[in-house]
Amino acid sequence: MNFHHESEHELTSSAHGLRERVSGSRPTGITLDESVLALRSRITELLTSWARLVIEERGVAAPRNCSVPGLAEFLGRHLSWLTEHPAGPDFDREVTALLRSCHSLREETRPARRELGGCPEPGCSGTLYAALRPTKSVPGRPGSRVMCDQGHAFAPHDWLMLAGPRQSAGIRP
Repeated sequence: MNFHHESEHELTSSAHGLRERVSGSRPTGITLDESVLALRSRITELLTSWARLVIEERGVAAPRNCSVPGLAEFLGRHLSWLTEHPAGPDFDREVTALLRSCHSLREETRPARRELGGCPEPGCSGTLYAALRPTKSVPGRPGSRVMCDQGHAFAPHDWLMLAGPRQSAGIRP
């Protein structure tokens, strides 16, 4: 369940990129991405329930490490028993469905990123990027953005001004 580990940075919306900052303001609290949080919870619940079946029916000790990696490793050690168990097809279906959900959510949370050139902020040596999301954006998840790797973010109403000098200089977005 590699997604569980990889998705730690996807939990908060600030992990999706830099926000436009108004001078003198500070972000308040964190905003959790509920879809990532729910899927991480499903991963834990699924692995826990199947580990419980193995423990109860095989009479083996519970894993010392009940984290997602620990549960996955425990189930991996008992995989041949699970596949022979009458509920084996259910295990396969549930894990496959969960992996599909992980893949789908990963694709939704990863915007296409395109380098645009140098940052236009005076004195900034950063590189400007566009993070492009599909037009059907997910509620609570930011849409397309333009920002530089040094922290400058640009509002959508500024994007055309950013494109002007680049197009005349032969830089394509």
